[in-house]
Amino acid sequence: MFDRAIANVGSALFASLFGLNPAAAAEQPARQVLPATVGPVHYDLSLVPNAEALTFTGNETIQIEVSAPTQDIVLNAVGLDFDSVSLDGHEAEAVIPDATLGQVTLRFASSISAGSHRLAIAYHGKIRLQTLGFFAMDYDTPQGKRRTLATNFEPAAARELLPCWDEPGRKATFTVTVDTPKDRMAVSNMPIAQITPLSATMQRVRFQTSPKMSTYLLFLTIGDYERIHQDVAGVDVGVVVKRGDTEKAHFALSEAVRLLPYYNDYFGVRYPLPKLDLIAAPGKIAGGSMENWGANFYSQEHLLLDPAKGTSADRQLVFLVVSHEMAHQWFGDLVTMQWWDDLWLNEGFARWMQTYAADALHPEWQTGLQALDIFELGKQLDALPSTHPVLQKVMTADQAMQAFDNITYEKGAAVINMINAYIGPDRFREGVQRYMKRYAYANAVDTDLWSIMQDVAGKPILKIESDFTRQPGLPLIGMTANASGFQLDQGRVFANPDQAANEPAQKWTMPISVAKPGGDDRTMLLPGEAAVPFAAPVLVNAGQQAYARVLYPKPAFDALLQAVPQLPPVDQYGLLNDSYRLGLYGYSDAARVLALAAKIPPSAEPIVWSRVISILTELDLRYEDGPARTRFQKFALGLLQPVAGRLGAPSPNEGTNIQDLRGSLAEALGRFGDTAVIASARRTVGDGTGTAAQQRTALEVAAASADDATFSELVDRARKTYDPLEKQQIYMALSSVRDPVLARRVVAAVLNGSVPAGTAAAILAGVAREHPGIGWKEIVPQLDNPAAAIVRDTQWRLVVAIAGMSSDPRTISEVRAYTDKNVPVDARKPFDGAVAEIEMNQRVASTVIPQLDDWISKGGGGAR
Repeated sequence: MFDRAIANVGSALFASLFGLNPAAAAEQPARQVLPATVGPVHYDLSLVPNAEALTFTGNETIQIEVSAPTQDIVLNAVGLDFDSVSLDGHEAEAVIPDATLGQVTLRFASSISAGSHRLAIAYHGKIRLQTLGFFAMDYDTPQGKRRTLATNFEPAAARELLPCWDEPGRKATFTVTVDTPKDRMAVSNMPIAQITPLSATMQRVRFQTSPKMSTYLLFLTIGDYERIHQDVAGVDVGVVVKRGDTEKAHFALSEAVRLLPYYNDYFGVRYPLPKLDLIAAPGKIAGGSMENWGANFYSQEHLLLDPAKGTSADRQLVFLVVSHEMAHQWFGDLVTMQWWDDLWLNEGFARWMQTYAADALHPEWQTGLQALDIFELGKQLDALPSTHPVLQKVMTADQAMQAFDNITYEKGAAVINMINAYIGPDRFREGVQRYMKRYAYANAVDTDLWSIMQDVAGKPILKIESDFTRQPGLPLIGMTANASGFQLDQGRVFANPDQAANEPAQKWTMPISVAKPGGDDRTMLLPGEAAVPFAAPVLVNAGQQAYARVLYPKPAFDALLQAVPQLPPVDQYGLLNDSYRLGLYGYSDAARVLALAAKIPPSAEPIVWSRVISILTELDLRYEDGPARTRFQKFALGLLQPVAGRLGAPSPNEGTNIQDLRGSLAEALGRFGDTAVIASARRTVGDGTGTAAQQRTALEVAAASADDATFSELVDRARKTYDPLEKQQIYMALSSVRDPVLARRVVAAVLNGSVPAGTAAAILAGVAREHPGIGWKEIVPQLDNPAAAIVRDTQWRLVVAIAGMSSDPRTISEVRAYTDKNVPVDARKPFDGAVAEIEMNQRVASTVIPQLDDWISKGGGGAR
């Protein structure tokens, strides 16, 4: 599953909306799992959907294995009505549902003997409009509305389509049959085995039997699709899109064709299925995109690239998501975690692998440098009281859903990146290959991988991994000067440093590099090797491989500041991140980040400047209107305009990261009041001139600064287009509109069903980011609106994110009241994080903003 956090967001909780829920579930007395006495071997599933009525009927025959005599068979089912149940031809005596556990007990008149049996179930259910489980997505075409049916099951929604053992460790094979209209295409995990005509308009499609796999990876979709494809070493690789979108499918296909042999080689095990389809939803799906084995399902922006309108940023996003879900075909699908406790092993690895593959196949993007953004999101969430260990105890299906957050994904990826750097990529890959071969088609826990890795590397990998995954928190590396250099010590970063007094001292076994700028360097293994034999200036965590923040004493920071122009981009980036966050939290002077930004040369790496822009944007969101904000925006313009001037006009052969920086600069300059940029953007939107990148930038700038006329023009364009991707891009741009009256019109468009399927949460989140008051007072009370079709867990994530952007102390009591009313006790910890964010925002307003204003007022902005 891939969830890409929104860029340039001030709140870690807000960012985690698209990394899923930042939750650490309270431990329950017992894990809610099915009895081990009975298990599935093979499912033969037949479905008859009624797309118009949003209902379906199902018939399944399950070959089961019974290990000890029992009278009951317990399996998962949610929202399904049972019409008949039989075992080896004998009807069940009773069907006993348990809605709380999402289980049903099938009771038989006599004891079921150990051995193999055939369980037959006829049932029916409903098709949802929310994009989890079995659902429908509607979109407009010149011929009228079209409806796509699809499934999206991770972690525990397969039980909404079929009665099953809906746990990752209960693998079985599947044969799927579905009745569909003849003018629609059906796609599942495996190729079609047979098509049987049923009438003039209907047909029955049966798919080949799958390998052993977990239920959450089962997939089916039916839609007005087209498919382009290519054979790659005997595997039929295809991209499936709604009719008319095949031109937008070619980039994803070309990258998938490159990635498949790359992954075959990296993992040392060939992709084992006969086909691999990449399917585009006509909107967004819960979780972003999903790694169903042989049938990856993508939110449209994660797969489609319009050759006429796509930008370099779009291209990189498509590659990252395609590579992420394809990495899961091995790490997650072929070898699956035993239970959701080890989810990080799936998602952290795929998050890291998407970057590693990008650096191998598209080195010009410098994705490894950009990945510092990924690690940063994990660090931000790890400083809040709502954090949790990477390896967390998951007791229920609800808690499994909550486990998909930035600790699991981003911190998990950072830990893997650190270990890969420590032992070297060749040995790391050798360990991965041994793991794949040993656990293929089976389930594993995280120590299965790291034990192999330790054997390969001959280094204390299990200790490093254990320290970073079994205790919560982000290490803080402090420095004390001594006669020969510095002594390093460890603490823990807290968004509120006062919290440290209530927490036990922590240590992490951590490889970390220290260096003289432009000179000697050495790698140490903390905590045992803590003496740095270098005098200031010295760079700690050189290369930014260690998952930690570094707090420099003022003399050491001031010495290092002078060396900033000569530092490698990765260290410029890391210093910006650490100084920014430690300043917000109160560990150091908040103005350090502005001093660093002022030392970055206009010619610096575009990715570094993009990070400067995102920090300036986040800070601007924290200011109230007034003289201090005016001074800050003038400083920001003075910092960024020389960078824009140096870039000059676009050239045909310039690098993709320069193109992206040019767009980010224009958006920032528009935010900070450059009227010429705003006027130019409105002209470009109006006349449709310029490159794809210029058009997209103009849309973002014009939408954010829109007046009533510009806003109405863009809404009219969204209403008239038949392309759900273009409609989504327009409404996402409008979600950043700074006029509060117009922002409320965006909210109204979401709630009247004008936006593409599945996009409501992302659009409402964008509005709330710019207008926290509207978010809390006007969006949160309407999240149950059926037109928004937002699943419950996403509603909670959105509430947490919106609350965390407020600095109003009254919001704290309102958050607690909302939680008491709506959220079960074992799902409330993320809301504690929201309260901590509100308290931090209050400290920022009272302390940080005055520090920044004092530095700017005293001429700090003239440091360039």
